[in-house]
Amino acid sequence: RISNATDVEALAAEPGVVVRFVTEPSRIADSDLVVLPGSKATVDDLDWLRRNGLAESLVDHARRGLPLLGICGGFQMLSKTITDRVESAAGTVPGLGLLDVDVDFAVRKTLHRPRGLAWGEPVAGYEIHHGQVSRRADGISGLVQLPDGATEGAMSGAVVGTHWHGLLENDGFRRKFLDWAATRAGRDGFTVAVDTNFTEV
Repeated sequence: RISNATDVEALAAEPGVVVRFVTEPSRIADSDLVVLPGSKATVDDLDWLRRNGLAESLVDHARRGLPLLGICGGFQMLSKTITDRVESAAGTVPGLGLLDVDVDFAVRKTLHRPRGLAWGEPVAGYEIHHGQVSRRADGISGLVQLPDGATEGAMSGAVVGTHWHGLLENDGFRRKFLDWAATRAGRDGFTVAVDTNFTEV
């Protein structure tokens, strides 16, 4: 039940980047970067990932030091725990444990068009989610610096999570993110195009 699948269109617009949707574990094995997208049913889809072997492949990908980006529901799946009494009424369930954060679902949905700085680049996006980060461990840095000094998202090693949709549509940030991902994946020969303007693609 993927939602906001357009998040990866900005990656697909980059020369030298091939984006593919996968639903079986073997297709993850040779991926440089995995994007775990948003979902309309986070807890149920996390269970689906486990039943289909994709969760194990995602964990293996991250433990090999390869880059993994979770967006919105995908970010929530990367957490230690998800407490959801709103969408699924499942209570507290374990996440994939790849980011040392906990997520609680609020009754009121966050609807916001935020702005900030990510990796030194001005960024904008939009949020539409019930899940909120209720705990982030010391040593887990944020991804986006907000105007009030707070941070959004989480980063640990090769694993990155954000609630922001549209983040990759920010050209400057996307270039830095792809440089980082290519380095983590050992793609030393990859060079990001300096002139891709997603709004004009």
